[in-house]
Amino acid sequence: MANFLRRLFGSGKGESKGGGKTAKDPVCGMDVDVNKPAATSVHQGQTYYFCAVGCKKAFDENPDKYLSAEGEAKGGMHSH
Repeated sequence: MANFLRRLFGSGKGESKGGGKTAKDPVCGMDVDVNKPAATSVHQGQTYYFCAVGCKKAFDENPDKYLSAEGEAKGGMHSH
């Protein structure tokens, strides 16, 4: 069963179910396939990937709210 779930949802360690690289959406914390994001933003030279346009809009309005002092995504949880 665990192998089936890993194939279906990915390992949760930076890979999508298709084996591609993922990044954490800084707004909601979801893992996003970097090859197929719903949206992206560049902030201070760093590209951020989003699961939905709404997350991108929230980030663009106040990026510092969603980033730590080191520029890492905090990734809170919210419902879609």
